[in-house]
Amino acid sequence: MKGKPLVDPHQDWFLLSGKREGGFTFLKFTRLLDTKDCEHDLPITSDTIRVIWAYNNAIPESEDGMAYHGPATRGSKSINLLEPAQNKGALLPASAVRYDFLNRNVSLPAEKTTYWCEAFKKPSINTKQHLVKYAPVIQKGNKGVVHHMTLFACYTPFDESLPEHGYNCYGNSKPDTMIGCGQPMALWAVGGEDFYFPPDVGFSLGAEGDPMYFILETHYDNPQERTDIVDNSGMSLWYTPEIRKYDAGMAGVGNLVGNFMMIPPRQKSFQISGICNSNCTQAAIPPEGVKTFAYILHTHIAGQKIHVRQYRDEQLVDVLAHDDNYDFNYQQLRWLKKEKTIMPGDSLIVDCFYSSTDRASLTLGGIATTEEMCVVYIYYYPRSEFATCRSLVSPWDQFSILGMNESLANFDVESTDEPNHWTKLLQNAEWTPSLTSALQRVQLKGENYHICQKGDASQFPELPPLISKYPSYVGPVKDRVQDCLSSNASTVSTTVSALEMTTTTADNSANSQVKGFTTGIIVLFLIHMCM
Repeated sequence: MKGKPLVDPHQDWFLLSGKREGGFTFLKFTRLLDTKDCEHDLPITSDTIRVIWAYNNAIPESEDGMAYHGPATRGSKSINLLEPAQNKGALLPASAVRYDFLNRNVSLPAEKTTYWCEAFKKPSINTKQHLVKYAPVIQKGNKGVVHHMTLFACYTPFDESLPEHGYNCYGNSKPDTMIGCGQPMALWAVGGEDFYFPPDVGFSLGAEGDPMYFILETHYDNPQERTDIVDNSGMSLWYTPEIRKYDAGMAGVGNLVGNFMMIPPRQKSFQISGICNSNCTQAAIPPEGVKTFAYILHTHIAGQKIHVRQYRDEQLVDVLAHDDNYDFNYQQLRWLKKEKTIMPGDSLIVDCFYSSTDRASLTLGGIATTEEMCVVYIYYYPRSEFATCRSLVSPWDQFSILGMNESLANFDVESTDEPNHWTKLLQNAEWTPSLTSALQRVQLKGENYHICQKGDASQFPELPPLISKYPSYVGPVKDRVQDCLSSNASTVSTTVSALEMTTTTADNSANSQVKGFTTGIIVLFLIHMCM
């Protein structure tokens, strides 16, 4: 559609300055985080926001005289405008050494989804070092293929029998020794950037009890099922002998990945929750607690919203993380504005909401992009044995409301025998409104099976059986309500945020560029939530 943009009758964007430098035009402008103009503006929050931009180098004579920007001078980008700034130069000491973990000529099969694993020995270091930064290394031409990467720490001796050139992470060739690689230590996903640890925190390498080797897991997205893709992407790590005050740890919370996670078709919003219960945190977290400083949210393409709520003594303490506009293609590790403390005995509830309005059949949990996940990884310090704390609603509770228990009474749910696989029975279900509502109730009221593991994937032996109902004291996730101005109001009082935008323009004079570009950008620069 090439219609002219409408002029907002209540102008809330204000230009502060403009300049031209090195072939770029810089504009700095402000807007209230919440203008309370509900009809024309959306509040700027810590949720993902999509910035839409367009410009034309022709200087318009008036707002009504703007020329069409054309297909080559427009675009959009998902971003967190309120992300805390990092002084990245100050966070990487001069003593830092770079070490690469790169895949070795991975030839992708003709499959839409591939999870490829490669094992790597640790760097040749004999004393304690601190990992302080890591960054993705994406092979040229494969940017749209490499979806995300996870570097797992392994706490058992390196297995020399591991395949030299990797293996399918979830195939039959997965080595048994992989069981000791249960703790992620570095994560990158599409849309993400380099990650720097805080100035007083690093991930320990080389000391007793530290990882003995590493597994790089790479998720390849190959929707066209091409067979000509060869990849050498991976991660670069920077470590230093300058030891920082705290060792970092990472924990995964949320829902267990697997086909027992079920999302009916044609749903505008369906909720799946994962519980990290108080028994697990009581066993895994030290008495003084741990402080979280960053996190990454993860679902697949049906995911719409994710919340992580923290409860203590059955009372809501905090919302550790949330995004009401989750974008599958923008999975950046996010810094907390203020570190938050998790104490032993706390419960963490991860709520994921999905839209399946464009799907005619059941969506199951799994590793494929078209399947779903609900998981949040959190960085914390000081490092403890807190590594995995996740749950799954009882499959039998779900089968019961589908009337499948009798059919599956003597059926092995782990079977992958194609003619009798239990997922075939699920796909044949008729998803009436009453059946969908019943499945949603099971998700929020049913019995949950929990998993609580250390970094080496071993269980905490002192724990009681981890089976429980969804906590009755946990209320529904509350939607944010925007406070709107009355039609005759003209001023509001709230926080002001200065936003700076950079784009390239034609080589005209600085003054005319700022004047012309400002007219175009103030009208065409839009912010909207990712839907």
